[in-house]
Amino acid sequence: MFSIVSKLPKALWIVAIAHGVTDLSAGALLVALPFLKAKFALTYAQVSAIALMQNLTSSASQPLFGYFSDRSPRPWLMPAGCLLSGVAMLASLWAPHYYLTLLFTAIAGLGMAAFHPEAAKTASQLSGKAKGKGVSLFAVGGNAGFAVGSLLLATLLYGGFSIKVLLYIFPYVLLGIPLIQMTRNLVRPEAKQPGSLKSFRASINWPLLSLLGMVLSRSTVAAGISTFVPLYYVSYLHGSEIYASSLLTVYLATSAFGTLMGGAMSDRYGSKRVMIYSILPISVLLYLFPIAGDIGAFVVLSLASILLSATFTSSLILAQRMMPNNVGMASGLTIGLSVGLGAMGVLALGKVADVWGMPLIFTVLACLPVIGFVLTLFVKEPEEAAVGLVVQVSK
Repeated sequence: MFSIVSKLPKALWIVAIAHGVTDLSAGALLVALPFLKAKFALTYAQVSAIALMQNLTSSASQPLFGYFSDRSPRPWLMPAGCLLSGVAMLASLWAPHYYLTLLFTAIAGLGMAAFHPEAAKTASQLSGKAKGKGVSLFAVGGNAGFAVGSLLLATLLYGGFSIKVLLYIFPYVLLGIPLIQMTRNLVRPEAKQPGSLKSFRASINWPLLSLLGMVLSRSTVAAGISTFVPLYYVSYLHGSEIYASSLLTVYLATSAFGTLMGGAMSDRYGSKRVMIYSILPISVLLYLFPIAGDIGAFVVLSLASILLSATFTSSLILAQRMMPNNVGMASGLTIGLSVGLGAMGVLALGKVADVWGMPLIFTVLACLPVIGFVLTLFVKEPEEAAVGLVVQVSK
C-alpha cells in the first residue's frame, strides 16, 4: 500500500502530515466532551452544543475560506489555521467558564476551516498528474489525525487534568517550522484567472449539484455508522463495550486503505467510475450488517469502510476538476459543507431511532447509497478541453 504514494513529493507529505496535526483537534474533542461535562456539570444538551459549535464553524465557513483562497493564493492559511486549531483546542480545556469553552471551540473550528481549502488545493497542485494518489495521501493524513487526536488527549488526561496537558500543543509547534518553510518555498503553477463569483456561477450545474448530493448521502452514511454502531451493540443489544469499540476501530482503520486505493483507481479509471462501482454495494452491506453475526460484522464494516473512503477521494478530485477556477471552493464544499451537513443528518437519524427503534437506522442507512448511486449517474467527468473552457469563462 505504501508503494502507491512513495514517489510523491516531500512538500505533499508535509501538507498531509499538517492535515493530520490540524485534525487532532477534531478527534480530541470526542475525549474532551466527558471531561468538560464533569468540569462544568453540564447537561447533555450543553455538551452537544460544544460538539455542534465545532462542527458548524469548521464546516459552514470552509467554502468562504475556499473562495478567498481562489481569489489569490494564501498559503499562510495552512500554518496559521493549523496552529490556531491546536491553541484554541487547548484553551477550551483551560477555560474557566462554559461560554469561554464554547468560544474557544468555535475558534478551533475556524482554524480547521481556514486550513482545509488552501491545503486541499495545494495537495492537488503538488500531485501533478497523479492527483488521485496525492489527494488520497492528503485525506489519509486527516483520518490519521482524527484517530490519534482522541488517543493523545486521552493519554494526557489520564489520571486527571494537570500541567502535562500542555504537551498537546507539541505536535503543532514541531510541525510549524517545516510547514512555514514549505509555504515560503512553494512554487505556484502558472496563474489562471483568479476565482470569482462569476467563475463559480459558471461551474454550477446539475452534474455538480448531483455530485454534492452524493457527497451528502455518503457523509450521512459514514457519520451514521460511527455514531450508531456502538449504540446499537451497547445500548440496544446490551452487548460488550469492548466488542463495539473494536468494531469502530476496525471500521476507522480500514478507511485508510480505501482512501489510498480510491485515489489510485481514480487516476487509472476515472473518478466517476470509482464512485459508480463503490457506492451501491454499500447498500447491500448495510442491509446485511444486523444479521451478519459477530465475525461477519467485522467483515461487513471493513468492506463498507473501504468503499465509503474510495468515494470520498474520488468525489474531492472530481469536484476540483469541475470547478478549475474555484478549487479552494470545491474543496470547501466537499470536505466542509457537505460533510458537515452529513453529520447533521445524524440528528435526524437519532429521531428515527427514538420513534421507530434502533434497528430501523440500518435500513435507512442502507437506502442512502442507492440515492447516492442515482445522483452519481448524472455526474459528468469533465474532459481537459471542457475544463479549459470554464477557465475562459471567468476572463
